[in-house]
Amino acid sequence: MKLLQSGITALAGIQGVASALIPRQSDHIAGPIPTKVEVLTAKYLKDLGAKRIKTTYGPLSIPSANDKVTGGMITYQDFNITMPCYNCLITGLDTDLTWEDGTTANANKGIWLHHTGLMNLNRTDTACPQWPERIGVNGNERSSFDFTNKGTRKAGYYVAPTDQIFKAIDVMNLSLQPRTVYLTMEWEYIPSPPSPSFDVVIPVWLDSRGNCFEVPLEETGVSTKVPAFNSTMKPPGFVVPFDDSELSLLVSHIHDGNTAQDIFMNGKLICRSIPSYGETEAFVTHEGMYGHGSEEEEEGHSHGRHRRQGHDHDHDHESSGHIYHVSSITQCTDIGKVPKGSQFTLTSYYNMTEHKAMAGHDGKEEEIMAIQFLHFARPMEAAIKDILAQGEPDLQSFLDRVRGLDG
Repeated sequence: MKLLQSGITALAGIQGVASALIPRQSDHIAGPIPTKVEVLTAKYLKDLGAKRIKTTYGPLSIPSANDKVTGGMITYQDFNITMPCYNCLITGLDTDLTWEDGTTANANKGIWLHHTGLMNLNRTDTACPQWPERIGVNGNERSSFDFTNKGTRKAGYYVAPTDQIFKAIDVMNLSLQPRTVYLTMEWEYIPSPPSPSFDVVIPVWLDSRGNCFEVPLEETGVSTKVPAFNSTMKPPGFVVPFDDSELSLLVSHIHDGNTAQDIFMNGKLICRSIPSYGETEAFVTHEGMYGHGSEEEEEGHSHGRHRRQGHDHDHDHESSGHIYHVSSITQCTDIGKVPKGSQFTLTSYYNMTEHKAMAGHDGKEEEIMAIQFLHFARPMEAAIKDILAQGEPDLQSFLDRVRGLDG
């Protein structure tokens, strides 16, 4: 399937949970981003021919928070990104947002990697089969996706010769100064032709709103009346359609305020993802900075010494003034074989008293998210056979559903 660049206009009305992949109506949309590529040394499976490259997207120009058109939120899209390889396996992916000098750009300077997402426009989604395949989503926590589990598993996401991969980058600027940043993606991969001894990873988006976002968020347990609540995916949840898989990797995406997220298989707890907050200075802001009042950080104000969850940092201010943001989330690996028909659900726990809610570029609290990417490793021959037999995804169905979340 070929999606023309003119489709940008058609996609401009999306909001809610789908903004992880598609921008919201209020977001300004820019076009494709120039890239540069650097060759790096593979971290894992080098003896099996693994390679690693770093792709830089940018410069990304982000207006200030008081910009009347954007409010400091910009979405960049590319409808057919250049992948590191084709007819190959992507075995790992690391994402970061940086300044021009390569150092990390983050919340302590008013810049957020709000979301970045990938979709395969040539493949159907396993959880919602009429949609294009949702490959993955990341936020300011910048989770690492390692399908090899540090080189102990031979597995990766298969990129077919004709696959068309869509990418969206949401960057939020809470500073009163315009910013220029760059998105970096480090891809690790096994070049073509991949060895049949490898497994193919099938990504599944597990969401408290249901496989196709069919459940209103408030019906999952979310409350605006109390600070602590749970968001639960109702059974049967996602039902596994194949009989030859192992659950190899689980990666969570949540927002500030989350305390844990549980994944259940056939009603049994198999994984708990726990977020950490403010592990480094880059994930710490404080009351009165960037879009909340004074702009003392604008001139390079440095956090002195503080401690949070066992981590030592320099910060002189009273801890009561700090806002700690999600800086990492634990992952689960190598869960084991999964029988066909197994049911997966989740419950995500939020406590806005324990952790302050995430604020958007408009100053309002962001909607919570309760997403877990499940990665099922399948034998290569069977997985690729099923992939090649897929019909064409219905992009319009996806657009209609996520537009409905707005209304």
